[in-house]
Amino acid sequence: MNLLFVRHGETDWALVESRGARGWAKDFAPLTKLGRLQIDTIARDYRLKEAEAILCSTFTRALESGALLSRALNKPLYVEHDLHEWLPQKDPLADYDENMLAEAKKTLSGTAPAPEPAPWESLEEVRARVLGVLRRYRRFNTLIVVTHGVVISSIVGVDRHVEHAEIVPFTLDLDEEPVPPAVESQA
Repeated sequence: MNLLFVRHGETDWALVESRGARGWAKDFAPLTKLGRLQIDTIARDYRLKEAEAILCSTFTRALESGALLSRALNKPLYVEHDLHEWLPQKDPLADYDENMLAEAKKTLSGTAPAPEPAPWESLEEVRARVLGVLRRYRRFNTLIVVTHGVVISSIVGVDRHVEHAEIVPFTLDLDEEPVPPAVESQA
């Protein structure tokens, strides 16, 4: 399967913060004007024209990016909850604990071991849920996947920051990937 991962465009965090959004409510943040321009610009990239469909995360910034690409490329858009961003804490109603967030980021970067059990989502958990989604779309040869930086890194293995609206091509052999038990039961 040929995947064209696209990180969403620049996000307007100030908009939701000005309205008092906390925790996961911040994920309702739309794109900035620059973020929309970033997506409109990459929509002209020749590689995206080969895709048969677009998958995207349910988070507003990815959903808006996916919708803009779908319209520009005239490709069907499928929205998948399990393409959402990495969860720095698993409690959806809690305010972000800055100390815990800093510790979680250290484990993602490989500079510190994760505690067992970790109160945040591990890269292995992110990878398992994303592979579960991709298996359901194996009928397609080439897909655009609009999602988030950590999600892209969990599959591709990039150890650098993925820029807004960056296209990261990747070939995935789903037959070679082990099926984690949690994903296998849902498939």
